Formats: sequence, structure tokens, C-alpha cells
Amino acid sequence: MVADKFLIVIQANQQDVGKAVHGLLYGQELYEAGCEVEIVFDGLGTQWPDEFGKPEHPFHALFKQVMKSGIIKGGCQACSGFFEVAEQIENAGIPLIGNEGSGGHIPFGQYVKDGFLPIVL
Repeated sequence: MVADKFLIVIQANQQDVGKAVHGLLYGQELYEAGCEVEIVFDGLGTQWPDEFGKPEHPFHALFKQVMKSGIIKGGCQACSGFFEVAEQIENAGIPLIGNEGSGGHIPFGQYVKDGFLPIVL
């Protein structure tokens, strides 16, 4: 069985720019290869949309390109609230997503049930 549905969860903290960037790169590459891809920001990774959204950030253009492809699907509602970045995520044009049964966290189990192969960075 070959996977063709991927969930990329970006949890990288601010010192792990490489992990966050590679989440975007892998997502874009898989999308361009014809796979179904959803990227979500979770945990400390919820701080990245605000950083990548700054025009002076070295990976701003990549972030905008990936946003344009439509594969960035959300930021964890619970984590963005905890790290006080919910407004910044929404201002970046990214919806907050959360599962009521898990306290507002991303519906990880549902993604797996729906056939997505998770990649956590």
C-alpha cells in the first residue's frame, strides 16, 4: 500500500526553523506530486505563522507559496490559546481547528482514521 494522504504537523519551536521549513517543503512537494496533504501548526509550532508572515523573514516567500496552494489547514485551537498566538494565526489567514473531545486540540485520531499518514516535525 502506497500512502497518498499526508498530515504534516509542525510542532517545531522557534530554534528549530529547519523542521518548520521542511514541513512546508515536504508538504508542497507531496502536493505537487499529486498527494492529498494537510499541514497544521501544533504546540509551539503555532508561533510559526506569525514569524513566516513577516516580509523580512527568509522563508516568507515559501510560506506564501504554500499558503497559496491551500494545503495549510489550521492551527491548534488549544495550543494557540495557550501560547497566546490565536489572533496572529487567524490574521495570517489560517483557521483555528480543534476537537471538542480533546480540549480543543487538532483531531489527530480522526486524521488517522481518515487514512492520513502523519509526519510530525
